Amino acid sequence: MKKIVLALALATLALPAHADDFSGSWFVRAGMADLDLSHKLSLAVGGQAVPGAALKYHPVYTPMVEIGRTFAEDWSVVATLGLPPTTSAYGAGSLAPVGKMEGITFGPTALTVQFQPFHDGLVRPYIGAGMSYMMIFNTSSAAVQNPKLSNDLAPAIEAGSEFAFSEQYGLFAEAKKAFLVTKVGGTFGGNPISGKNSLDPWVFSVGATAHF
Repeated sequence: MKKIVLALALATLALPAHADDFSGSWFVRAGMADLDLSHKLSLAVGGQAVPGAALKYHPVYTPMVEIGRTFAEDWSVVATLGLPPTTSAYGAGSLAPVGKMEGITFGPTALTVQFQPFHDGLVRPYIGAGMSYMMIFNTSSAAVQNPKLSNDLAPAIEAGSEFAFSEQYGLFAEAKKAFLVTKVGGTFGGNPISGKNSLDPWVFSVGATAHF
């Protein structure tokens, strides 16, 4: 899905606006998101750094919604919320023999300001920037016992496009990047662990949009 979203988001930047007009000051986008998490991990076990440590994740898909308000010509503020997904972190790199490290349920959110210069076209590309907040709801033990992960607030950027079918309704495709890092804790083999997991997710989403 992420290749399709990137292709749509980038290709529409070169297309002229023409056809329908989205009207109104409020809009909602709803659909599915694909979260592509980074494998970067800085880890110490019993105070000793683990060289070559990394993580890998199964694909993460979750329903998402964006609620936006146009506050000036070409400019909107948008809140993005996702249904908290559950995924598992597996050892990679020098940790590959360990297998499953831990499970995690987390809530991805973002608040961004979007610039959307086209208002009367079939294709309406936009870009945005703001902040992303990740909340950890639950963790489960595997190779890491009593895992602890911290919440984080970090910058986020995005690019996408709406595709208008009428004055109010259409589709959208979007790619968002959040620079989220979580501090890790717990025990491994009876030894305390510490470090940082750079999740840095790419979020690729597609769905329907409505303006009011």
